[in-house]
Amino acid sequence: MAEAQSLMYKSAATEDPESNGLSRSPPEHWAAFAKGAGQCEYQGFDAWTEEEQQLWREGKLRCKWGIGQVSIRLPVRDCLSFTALLYGYLPFIIPIWWALWALITYIQYGKARFFPFFGICIAAGFALVNELITKQICKRTLSASITNRPPEAVCKHPGMPSGHVMNAYTLMVWCFLEAAFDEIVYPEWLLIIILIMGPVPWARVYNKDHTVPQVVASACVATFMGTIAYFIRKTHYPNHGQPWDWYKVSSGYTNEYSPRFST
Repeated sequence: MAEAQSLMYKSAATEDPESNGLSRSPPEHWAAFAKGAGQCEYQGFDAWTEEEQQLWREGKLRCKWGIGQVSIRLPVRDCLSFTALLYGYLPFIIPIWWALWALITYIQYGKARFFPFFGICIAAGFALVNELITKQICKRTLSASITNRPPEAVCKHPGMPSGHVMNAYTLMVWCFLEAAFDEIVYPEWLLIIILIMGPVPWARVYNKDHTVPQVVASACVATFMGTIAYFIRKTHYPNHGQPWDWYKVSSGYTNEYSPRFST
């Protein structure tokens, strides 16, 4: 009897009040990897917040996926939500694009173009440092109130620091310094770099995958890492072409303050 009442109350709690008695089955959890990893995961109804459950009952939220630790809520509500999703994947899209670029040039010329190849090395190298060192230190030294992601996030792994922001801002700062301190500065390229990578922290917070302190701390650390990448490139691998040397709109401006590094 008690079990029957429990099932009745559970059914009433998940029933759409506007469905005229035609109840829907709430989403059931499925994951290609570990639960809470958010890599390829269909989040179950019991893991949703009360607000999200109410949106489901109202027919405004159908399901939640976690793909690459980006929470995808269907249907996508508006253009701003879609933009946040797109920026959530840019830290993956840019390195993949560079990998294809390096591979194509290697096939064509027998040697990968240096700029995308070095960019891939930066992304991979600092990603390993972030996952194996930085995140482990944060997990062991910081309180859960700082490392926990927002309750709406599909990924439940510690969110301090944000790997997406670390990757995006490390690459952004490196590219921006390369373009800003080159002998010829092209303003359109400075704008492109900022527009492509700059909004990633906003996107991660807006999509409720990270908190503000998590993305701010990550952006600060990534700024330092991007500066190191710029210094390594200038001192150890000078005299290589950049994208703005091949693709440009304006004639650029001579930079009298372009630094000179001894190699």
